[in-house]
This record gives sequence, C-alpha cells and structure tokens, in this order.
Amino acid sequence: MKKILLLFLMLISIGCTNEEINNFTNTIGESINNMTKTPEYVDTNPIKVGLYRNGKLVHEFNNKFKDYIDVAVFDIVYTNDENLGSTNLKKNWSKYYNQYENIDDYKIGFYLEFEMEGNKVENIILDPSAKYKAGPCIFVYLYDGIHQKDGVRYSHLEMKDIKDDTIYSSIKLYMEQAKKITSPIKLTVFTYKNDYDFDTNGYYRGNSKYTVTIYNK
Repeated sequence: MKKILLLFLMLISIGCTNEEINNFTNTIGESINNMTKTPEYVDTNPIKVGLYRNGKLVHEFNNKFKDYIDVAVFDIVYTNDENLGSTNLKKNWSKYYNQYENIDDYKIGFYLEFEMEGNKVENIILDPSAKYKAGPCIFVYLYDGIHQKDGVRYSHLEMKDIKDDTIYSSIKLYMEQAKKITSPIKLTVFTYKNDYDFDTNGYYRGNSKYTVTIYNK
C-alpha cells in the first residue's frame, strides 16, 4: 500500500493529467479489490451419499421419542438409489464406493439439528469425540461396519479406534430426556475433503449431502 501511495504522489509531482491520474487510481483500485476478494468456492466432489435402513433410502423416519432408546440407526452408502437390492452393508458399500475414482481423500461427516425446549441445537460431527455434543438429549455413536469380520458383534467407535482407513458406515442416535426435544430431528450426512469445504462459521458448503428428518410419532 505504501508503494502505491508513493507512485500516486509521483504522478502528481510530475504533472500528469487528471485523466492519467484517474486511470491509475481505477487500475490500482481494481487490483486492491482482487487482492482482498475471497476466492469463490468450487465444489469438485463427485460423491452422492444417502442414509439407508435395510437397503432402502430413507426420506423421513418416524419414531416415538422416549428416554433410553435408539431413536434412529442409519447406514451410509455412496449413492441415492432408492433400493440397493441387498441389506448387506459391506456389499452395498463396496459396490457403490468402487463406482468412483480417486475419492480416498474424502471423509464422512454429519450435521445434527433440533430444538431443545425451544432453543436451536446444532452440531457438526466429524469423529467419535462428538458423541456427547448434542447431550443431554441425544448421544451420537459412529460405527465402522466395513472393517469387521462377518458375523462378529462390534461396538461403536472411540477416538482410540480411529485409523487412516476408518469408515463411518453407520450412525446411531440414542435418546435421553426426550421431553426436552421440541421439534423434529434433522440429520444430514455429507462427504468432505478438507477445511476448504466449510465456510468461516464451520458449516459444510458442498453439495455431497443428504438429509433425513426424524419425527416424534
């Protein structure tokens, strides 16, 4: 900025015309605007993603809100097909994952929103450390059903379980203090690559997402 000011003063001192000075000023103004302008977000994520139960895409889900219940459990698959033709999670995951190329760097995240006693609650869930973020009403559990032996019972993920190849293939919402929840629950799954996929407020801004609304009925 100091260099620009010096150039401007030099133009005046050497007797440039008003037209020349105005042209210089306009050019410098455009340059400053381009320097300070936030780059436009470009979404190159090719992944379609959906929330499923028993191999079928869920559009909305009904369950009576009660204390100490699993209010919703969904599988995550990279497609929006209505019917996967199978209830086998591993088979479904591999089938659709392999339809894409160069997506190993993409990860799965979730956005949970509802009202608690009339106040809006919003949570971004990127790993198991967010299990209690929506408490005391909802607790979030993530599962990797892809890296498990067939027929073996497995538990939800903890941070110590996370590896480079961990996949959040299922999510469970467990409910307590149900009477405090005063709205439907919206759960969004999304895929992202890095911080560039989130705005300055931390919200996901890409198109690779899918939302299910859970109603109390």
